[in-house]
Amino acid sequence: MNGTDTLFWRLSGSALTRPHVTWAWLLTSTPDWESFVRACEGAVGRLPRLTHRVADSPMRTGPPFWTADPDFRLSRHVHRVRLPAPGGLRELLDMVEWRISAVFDPLHPPWEITLVEDYETDRAAVVLKWHHSLADAVTIVAAVRRLMENPPPAVWPNAAPPAPGPGRPTEMSHRDCSGIPRATGALAEAARTAVRSSARVLSGSGPARDGARSAGRTVSQLLPWASPSPLLAKRSSAVDCGMMTVSLPELKAAGKSAGVSVTSAYVSAVLGAFHRYHAHHGLVRATVPVLVPVSFREAHETGAGNLIAGVLIAGPIGDMSARSRMVSVHTAVAEARGSVARGVCTVMADLGALVPEPLYRHLAPALLRRIDVVVTSVPGLPGNAQVAGSRVVNAVPWAPRGGAAANISMASHGDSCGIGTNLDPAAITDARLFHRFLEDSFEETLGCARPPAGPPRSARTGADG
Repeated sequence: MNGTDTLFWRLSGSALTRPHVTWAWLLTSTPDWESFVRACEGAVGRLPRLTHRVADSPMRTGPPFWTADPDFRLSRHVHRVRLPAPGGLRELLDMVEWRISAVFDPLHPPWEITLVEDYETDRAAVVLKWHHSLADAVTIVAAVRRLMENPPPAVWPNAAPPAPGPGRPTEMSHRDCSGIPRATGALAEAARTAVRSSARVLSGSGPARDGARSAGRTVSQLLPWASPSPLLAKRSSAVDCGMMTVSLPELKAAGKSAGVSVTSAYVSAVLGAFHRYHAHHGLVRATVPVLVPVSFREAHETGAGNLIAGVLIAGPIGDMSARSRMVSVHTAVAEARGSVARGVCTVMADLGALVPEPLYRHLAPALLRRIDVVVTSVPGLPGNAQVAGSRVVNAVPWAPRGGAAANISMASHGDSCGIGTNLDPAAITDARLFHRFLEDSFEETLGCARPPAGPPRSARTGADG
């Protein structure tokens, strides 16, 4: 694992920070079960990482590694359920909440996929869930896209873990300590690598001559620029999921009308909902701490794992127009993104991988709960995507909260955007009200690109009215 993968794996120790990513694909029809299983078999055959489990050192410090699961069975990861009548959206969301809350067995690969039958009449859904240490969403989407191509690729590039060798720990049981010296050697080598990388970043010449300054700016991103909202202060491990769909062309047009990106328009609409929620409770706030994940992945980087970081902004939730909020968000994200250097983030993640797991379990929730909102945006599936012969009509993601009060996630699919809300009911006590505010805020944001409503027809036509 790289440093970021390790950080996600360590976050599994607390129910508040479990990094489970969940995706629901809504289908036009119910696939044949045998065809669905064969499709999953084909995916596993082409993506070797799906047959690997995580092996950690006895000291739970330093990067774990991927090793083949000797007891791998497809039936442990591929499931089939039938929703209770009436099989509508609420029943599907109950299913999603159940799977998000379930803990992966650490002795087996951390992923699962479930065919959900009886979602509406003659329709179905597929719920895919994986541990964030396995890959980031960009990687998963790219892999699924390749699997849907004809013919699919033979393997997932760079997915197979390096074979055990000198300095690399082998898999150990609790009673077999013969690998401890090798694990210790690997930990020492990881520490040396992190120190050498730190030295290069801080003292490099040429493009890296400003390494110390870059490191300082990146480290400053670890400290929220806004104080947490007292309205969102409480935390729990409970999950409250919702979903909605908006038009991608309209969202793009709204961003264009304000001279910002579609992502900035999306983040702005989410923050508009939090403005409404605070105003409803009589609390005036200018900003809340918001985390926006960004990808460092280049086009040629197609392997598994995570190449992401998060930028912190003081999310504007004051009383302002939708267009003003879009511009404010765009400026804040651009400034924060410019302060984050990939090399520095990599070094910091590698150093963080050396922190013992018990410290993560006790310290991570306290640190991460100072972030109120996570807003995630990832590419989606192609508009003609199919699962075992059934066309995908919508795709909705739910990303982990990571200790925040909410994670609002969006993925595009054709001309629509599926938005999944992962709320902490201890922090947002009225989910139905919040979702109404979210719909209102998106309607206001999309309205920025629509022509103003004209006068009544009778007034326009004069005597002919």
